[in-house]
Amino acid sequence: MVKTTRRYYFAARNAKTPHGYEINFVNIPHAQAVGVTYEETVYYAYRVLADFLLHLPEDADLADYTLHQIPVSEDENVFYSLVSATPDFDPHKMMTDFTLSQAAPLEIRRQADRIARLVAHARDLAAL
Repeated sequence: MVKTTRRYYFAARNAKTPHGYEINFVNIPHAQAVGVTYEETVYYAYRVLADFLLHLPEDADLADYTLHQIPVSEDENVFYSLVSATPDFDPHKMMTDFTLSQAAPLEIRRQADRIARLVAHARDLAAL
């Protein structure tokens, strides 16, 4: 039998800015992380999300903050991802999954390439 762990999913808006990156949680007002590298920003985003969730009132409905839908963005510097959290909201157990729309294989490759270019370090761009 496969062991599974319950996870809660939160939609995150990821943006490349002139100074680095910014991650906002779609259904959590004012939950924002900024950083110079994408990896740093994800780390801060996990901390921000964990802090928010751990300080929710006992009677709060967690479903109000979890994924309902992923917005569509036409901005070439913005993409959406899913951040999953375990019931203990431990930021070290959080994971990010990138989202790609269902499309023809060529379009999926284009979307994946765009995300890869947005999150890659300058030294990694030569490999793409």
